[in-house]
Amino acid sequence: MDNYFTADESQFLNCSEMIKNNKDVIELYVNNGRMKLDNERLFELPMDCPSIKNRIYGDMPSFRPLKRPIAFVRTIYKIYELQEALLSISYHPDNVFCFVMDSKSTDRLKESVRIMSSCFTNVVVLGKEYSLNSGGHGQDPAHFDCLKTILDRKWDHAIILQNFDLIIKTPYQLSDISESLNYTSIMGFDHGFSYRYNTKAKWTPAGMKLFKIETGVPNEILNRNLIVRKSLNEVIVSKVFVKSMFEKLNMDIIIKLFDDNDYYGVDEMLVQTLYENYLGLEGQMESNCTRNHNDILTRMTHWDFSGPNGFDKECHSKWKRHGICIMGVEYMNELIKSQQVIANKVMATFDFGTIACMREMIKRNTAGETPNTQWLTSFPQFREMQQKANGTYDRNKFDC
Repeated sequence: MDNYFTADESQFLNCSEMIKNNKDVIELYVNNGRMKLDNERLFELPMDCPSIKNRIYGDMPSFRPLKRPIAFVRTIYKIYELQEALLSISYHPDNVFCFVMDSKSTDRLKESVRIMSSCFTNVVVLGKEYSLNSGGHGQDPAHFDCLKTILDRKWDHAIILQNFDLIIKTPYQLSDISESLNYTSIMGFDHGFSYRYNTKAKWTPAGMKLFKIETGVPNEILNRNLIVRKSLNEVIVSKVFVKSMFEKLNMDIIIKLFDDNDYYGVDEMLVQTLYENYLGLEGQMESNCTRNHNDILTRMTHWDFSGPNGFDKECHSKWKRHGICIMGVEYMNELIKSQQVIANKVMATFDFGTIACMREMIKRNTAGETPNTQWLTSFPQFREMQQKANGTYDRNKFDC
């Protein structure tokens, strides 16, 4: 991370001790000023391809082939240096990366990200830009455009990400997780909040003209109201499921229904609703589970809904945004132990040290535990996949 900070600015960052939760080292770093990136103190980075590639993976170990490549689909709107660093954490030539930019982003960000993309065959930036906001608007259309754009590329699972999401697993761990998941997708199971979508809309597949070809679709699927489901925007979806969605569904109407400016928090329901209501898609869960189930794999978050944004004594970092504690270096010990894939939120304008330390752990291949098959069985969709594989699945008897 020396490309983005002076030696004076980074002198108190001691990742090895911070991972051990050494309070004295963390306090020394915080008291002397966290490493922060903002538009007022950015270096003029050389933007030729050799320099960009050197910053992203020049000091990383040699790449080994991945059994199962991963696609990273990310919406972005802040500081180019942050996006370069986040790409560096997950970069592998076998993986695929797709970025969608906020139309309100700075010209510097837009130009720099497009230059970066031109240096890699596996980094895609959509030409179309979206108006993204804190209410979640624009996220679903942007993510689905990215998924469609990279559909013909080689990957087995896609991870849906937003600007402040930090990947906390190595490319090899993610590949192993994908192998364990097979065609399973990972997301939470919860009922959509009625104040976040139009409950009076036509929510039947027929009413939304959801199927490209309705012939052969059973009436109980075609004319049954979809149960709106939610979890988090960040999900892990299998290519089998994504490909089947694009092949069989016309999603224009349902995307517009969810991406409604009259509602807030609209970006946590689309994938979940399509996955958890059985539509006869490949890679989809068949059991129509309605019981709530938290997603304990995808995203690590420290929630705190008490009080306004800003200072919060309950957060380890003493700072939060939209009910979520910002993960400064105080969280490194938890991040390195976590079995989850993503941490949210990290903000370069608050503490870039967390990102720098996670990159160091990825470089050393010491990024926490890889979830094992036994742990994954807590997900009903994973158990369903296992039972189908061994011939014991019975939809009428399946325990969600």
